[in-house]
Amino acid sequence: MGLSAETPTDGSRVIKKVLFLTCVILAIALYLPVIRGLASQWMSDPNYRHGLLIPLISGLIIWRDRDSLSGSYKNTGNLYGLFLIVIAAGLLITGTAASELFTTRISIPLMIFGTTLYLRGRGFAGKIAFPILFLLMMVPLPYIIYFKMTFPMQILSARLSSVILRTIGVSVIRKGNILMLPGYTLEVVAACSGLRSLMTMITLSMVFAYFSSLGKTKKIILVACSVPVAIAANMIRLVVTALGAYTVGAGFADGPLHEISGLIVFLAGLLLLMLCAGVLKWIK
Repeated sequence: MGLSAETPTDGSRVIKKVLFLTCVILAIALYLPVIRGLASQWMSDPNYRHGLLIPLISGLIIWRDRDSLSGSYKNTGNLYGLFLIVIAAGLLITGTAASELFTTRISIPLMIFGTTLYLRGRGFAGKIAFPILFLLMMVPLPYIIYFKMTFPMQILSARLSSVILRTIGVSVIRKGNILMLPGYTLEVVAACSGLRSLMTMITLSMVFAYFSSLGKTKKIILVACSVPVAIAANMIRLVVTALGAYTVGAGFADGPLHEISGLIVFLAGLLLLMLCAGVLKWIK
């Protein structure tokens, strides 16, 4: 037995719109400190610069589908949305009291989806489920998780890069996350671990998958491909850096190449992701 209201009249629709706008204003007031903190971290933390684009992408997707959404206003509200609102409010209160940023931040998309489900109904909420849940990608990982992931990825990147370098004939000795070449020592620091490119590639693959004509299963596979793609793209950067230092000199690795290394990773990852999408589309 579903939990839904009766079919709304024109008057009730107006009331729902007013109630919806009131909820939006209240939510903005409640979440303003959380949003301000998020924006500050996006601007200061290079690992999450892509977070600035997430709300814009979500907004553009909803704006793109506005015509189909306008026909969903007739759908009745769903009381299950109220449960989500209560859960989101609980996360916000608990996170604020405990000064736990991650908890308060993940409550944002939950609050938006719950409010939409409660006031607009399952049909409307279902149509904007992806752009709302996509907002989770704007939330930085808790530092305890971030640091636990970083060092293993540093070791993995160094190990894979050393294998490639030896394969192409470059003499290299690896000690942990340090690659020692003739005349140059390359340390795979936290910024070069690949975690930054991993978060970016996962985000990019989700957008790719959403707009692609692939089936649901292939879309999931494409998003899953973003993990090896990010690792491969980061490995390409490390190998190119090591080769440059080995053949040209340390100035090559520490100079202009270092400044554009992030762009190299992004372009390499983008090309590999497009290749994966093409292969998945080709497979019947």
